[in-house]
Amino acid sequence: MYLCTIFVQYMKVVIAEKYKKYSDFILNIPSRFDDEDCEILKQKRNSVRLFLNEGKAFVVKRYKRVNWIQSIIYTFFRATKAKRAYDFAREMRHRGIETPHEIAYIETKEHGLFTVGYFICEESKGREVYEDVIERAEFDHKLVDAVIDHILFMHSKGVLHGDMNSANFLYTTDKEGNYHFEMIDTNRSHFCKGFPTEKQCLENIKRFTHRRDLYKYVIQGYASLQKHSLRITFQIVGNGICVIGIQVLDRLFKVCNRIIIFYESILYCGD
Repeated sequence: MYLCTIFVQYMKVVIAEKYKKYSDFILNIPSRFDDEDCEILKQKRNSVRLFLNEGKAFVVKRYKRVNWIQSIIYTFFRATKAKRAYDFAREMRHRGIETPHEIAYIETKEHGLFTVGYFICEESKGREVYEDVIERAEFDHKLVDAVIDHILFMHSKGVLHGDMNSANFLYTTDKEGNYHFEMIDTNRSHFCKGFPTEKQCLENIKRFTHRRDLYKYVIQGYASLQKHSLRITFQIVGNGICVIGIQVLDRLFKVCNRIIIFYESILYCGD
């Protein structure tokens, strides 16, 4: 529950109950976000930085400033990415999916219209799956098998992560070598009452990677666990399995990515 909502001039701040004691620090995040005394975690269309206050780590994501069309949409018709990130973190955990605990979100405004959003959460100690899968010539099959299991687990809980990119899977291992995952960048996720449809599940996995061998491995492994029919996704060729029209799909991926980026620039204010 967000039990602490603060309205100051040109700014709305919502803070989770257990973090109210950090209110003064959180209120000043927009003004000090570009300070040099914080660690830069990511610097792309959105910026992610790590702040320390009273010995506690705060991960802050600042979303790209919206254009005037998005400003109207997010002010009157649609929840901001910052608010959705906050709400969806709670919903994820409610459904048994681990994600860094939400601390607060901030919405800044100019002339009464939304401009920039901030999402603040706990720091995760997990490592990106991307680093140990995509960037290696031979990907870690055991880790990928665990990822496939986790994707199936999320789907069984009615969760369709909005950006199933391997970089959004953070993982740790316990003493027995078991993998444990935390999901980040959840603000575009969708939640179902029951198990998603086969089409929804397969569509959801598309963004995990564009690496051919890994993509085939994930789709095949997931379909095998779910006992999905592979007739739409794969063709049997001799003793092997190949993705239908893989060369065509590679080109379509690039075209679709451009379309998605253009669409999000209008409606979602960037990723």
